[in-house]
Amino acid sequence: MIWAILIGYAIGSIPSADAVARWHGHDLRSSGSGNPGTANALRVAGRVVAVTVLGIDIAKGAIAVAIGSGLADTGGAIGAGVAAIAGQVLNPWFGFDGGKGLGVTAGVTSIAWPPGVLIVLPFAALGAKLFRAAAGAILGLISYQIGAILWAANDWNTWWGVPPDDRLVWMAIGVVALTAPKFIDDLSRRKYPDSQDVTG
Repeated sequence: MIWAILIGYAIGSIPSADAVARWHGHDLRSSGSGNPGTANALRVAGRVVAVTVLGIDIAKGAIAVAIGSGLADTGGAIGAGVAAIAGQVLNPWFGFDGGKGLGVTAGVTSIAWPPGVLIVLPFAALGAKLFRAAAGAILGLISYQIGAILWAANDWNTWWGVPPDDRLVWMAIGVVALTAPKFIDDLSRRKYPDSQDVTG
């Protein structure tokens, strides 16, 4: 279990957004919002770089869960997945100040709880459309937590994901606790007014 968590954190902390942007001649840390994530990559370097960054982040989350599952079954999958998000958000390469973690979260969820992706997307999109990007992200995360509780309470099928029990709820708690603070901070300071900031 410990190895699953450590490996998950290491995978999540790979500074992929920064590396891809620098390969294309851009420095995300000193440009735009300064955030090493998809939204800032889109703002600073364009769509191709942003899509590449997002794809790698999703892959990081999915790979972490797969490795964690192989090492320690369901507990390892959840531990490695949440740790990968922690590695992205609390990135040691950037003084423990990394991206917002939604790309990695999408990868983790696609393997650990596939229905969760379908739950979050409409709420996040609606919130972003009616309010702001940060509000959409927060609404999506609230739906993520509520959805996990309902799935566990009703023993609904998670397809190829983790069993629908208390472990799913705790995974959601970890995801929300790691990813929500930056969006709450954005909302309170009204730092980023455009909808490109959802997946930074």
